[in-house]
Amino acid sequence: MKSNRPIDLPLSQVISVNRSPIAIASILHRISGIILFLLIPVMLWLLQNSLASPESFETVFDNVLVRFIAWIFVASIAYHFVMGIKHLIADMGKTEELKSGRTAAMVSFVISAILIVASFVWVMF
Repeated sequence: MKSNRPIDLPLSQVISVNRSPIAIASILHRISGIILFLLIPVMLWLLQNSLASPESFETVFDNVLVRFIAWIFVASIAYHFVMGIKHLIADMGKTEELKSGRTAAMVSFVISAILIVASFVWVMF
C-alpha cells in the first residue's frame, strides 16, 4: 500500500502545521548550525587579522559590526550547544513523551536566552 504522506515539505509548511516548541527548537538548532558553518571562515579571518599586532587587535574589535558578527557567532554556539544537549537527552529516551519533550524544549529556550543575553553583554560592552 502506497503512503499518501508528502516526502519533501517546504519549511514554511512544516512550521505552519507544527508549531510545537519541540519542532521550533529542532528547526532553530539546524539554522544555528548553518550560521556556525558559514561564520567559521569569517571568524578565522578576524582572528588572523587581530593577532597580527596589538594595534590590529584594537582596529578589528573597535568596529561595532565586527563585534556584532562575533556576538552572532557566540550566540549561535550557545544556542546550538544547549539544544544539542537537549537532543542528546532525548536520544537517551528521557524526553520521549510529548509533555516532557515540550518541557525540555521550553527549559532549553530559557537557558539559551540567558546565555544569548549574557553573551551580548560580554561581546558588545
